[in-house]
Amino acid sequence: MRGVHLIQAAYLVFILVFLLYVGIGLTPDVLFLLLAFAFALRGSRRAFVRDFAPFILLLLSYDAMRGIADDLGGRVHITYPIDADRALFSEVPTLVLQRWLHDPGVSHWYDYAAVMVYVLHFVVPLIFAALFWQQNRSVYWRLVLSLVVMSYAGFITQILIPTAPPWYAGETGDLPGVGLPHEAMPRLNAVWLFLSANEVAAMPSLHAAYPWLLLLFCVRVWGVKGAAFSLYVAGVFFSIVYLGHHYVVDILAGLGYATVAYVCCATDVVPNLVRALRRLVAPVEAPDDFTLEPVPEREAA
Repeated sequence: MRGVHLIQAAYLVFILVFLLYVGIGLTPDVLFLLLAFAFALRGSRRAFVRDFAPFILLLLSYDAMRGIADDLGGRVHITYPIDADRALFSEVPTLVLQRWLHDPGVSHWYDYAAVMVYVLHFVVPLIFAALFWQQNRSVYWRLVLSLVVMSYAGFITQILIPTAPPWYAGETGDLPGVGLPHEAMPRLNAVWLFLSANEVAAMPSLHAAYPWLLLLFCVRVWGVKGAAFSLYVAGVFFSIVYLGHHYVVDILAGLGYATVAYVCCATDVVPNLVRALRRLVAPVEAPDDFTLEPVPEREAA
């Protein structure tokens, strides 16, 4: 099985590098077809389509709707995440990182690495979903439910509180000095423009929520070995802050959404709580041999 996984990994790396090089973004439907070839081994493709198609349709509907979230919402909020980050760190981390690392018009190796991590937003969760589907269908369905619940909860929040990212605040003058490092990389910038359906969906950060949710599942399935995925998670957190796409408070909110979705959809906490509440409100049943003795009447004086 290890040899099969190596072949699958090599296939996916080649496809991803090629598509990113030519500036083509991977949408859930395209990735679904690629995964069908890589993870649906001979004799299991029908089951893969049956189990994965509803998940892909839900992600596509979410992806389509988030593009109109900024039209449905009210006033765009720009300053409250700036104030929150300043309250936490005295200075906005995005501004600090770009002051240290960003050279306008010049692309460093870490700029390319950060952008590649950013554009894999949908790719990595779907790859892990396919891997769990191949190894443990129960975990797969819990992951799917958690991802869908978390995505739509974030979508509703983005409608109710449309929040601008740091680069947006830089353009409006509310956060001078913040830009978009990947503008100097035409191919990767084209992918970003293709994937950025909603420019005011910073709160909560689903770019942070997705990998954090995956980390919880990795630890659940593989224990200490699964904790190695935290390196990727840390890379995502750094990338989305440095690139100007999210504030730290956006990340903290994303972690909260992911954790709640995991607890509600992937653990027994909620079912156990429901059973406990039922026992509290259920009427007390008398034992089978329990009888009520008649109350003796008081004798008249």
